[in-house]
Amino acid sequence: MKENLNSVIDRMAEIEQEKAALSAEYDKLQAFLQLDAEQKLTDTKIKSVSHTTPDGNTAVVTIADTVSVSAGELLESIFGKVSESMFTKEIKYTLKAPAKRILSAVWHGEYCEGSVPDIIRSLPCDDKAKKVLLKKIKGTDFEKDKKNLMHVAGLSETDASDAAYLINETAAWENLCTFVRINHDGQMTPEILADITTKINAAVNVSRSMKTKIITAESQEGTET
Repeated sequence: MKENLNSVIDRMAEIEQEKAALSAEYDKLQAFLQLDAEQKLTDTKIKSVSHTTPDGNTAVVTIADTVSVSAGELLESIFGKVSESMFTKEIKYTLKAPAKRILSAVWHGEYCEGSVPDIIRSLPCDDKAKKVLLKKIKGTDFEKDKKNLMHVAGLSETDASDAAYLINETAAWENLCTFVRINHDGQMTPEILADITTKINAAVNVSRSMKTKIITAESQEGTET
């Protein structure tokens, strides 16, 4: 009995060592995937990249922004009259999706002056397609906008990606201008923008992380319907 117990303990110790070695190897391989994804996702609005092996295993690397509040008392001075629609105030500040998009865009400097309708009107497609795009394109979902630009406007994947990127940043600018002008009597000046940017950088912290998911061929077979 003692020998059996010793064998169990020794084997468990071996497994712990193997787990540590496998975990270290996994982290190293994951870092390789994330470095590859970083190169492919840099300067794009694409949030994830995937690769499927000949054996049917798929790796998906996703970039996600986490917007956390570090100085919640400044949020009301940032959003002013539209605060109620931007965050909820309890024991802690909970940002709503529109506020997260605006704060993340300002934090990363991912916005540019312009108008989404103007960009759509300048596209090389007929008026009928432009009318459809004006209803479908919102500038908040890069992949969805890209597909609409390809299917409705007939743009190539590259041109659609470039247009969706510009639309995304322009939409961020329009959203920023909306609440700034509401709180500053219709004005949007460089001084006001600088003040808002300073407050946002002090009020929140936006961390950008990557998540990796491994989907085995066996698990995919098990979920097929």
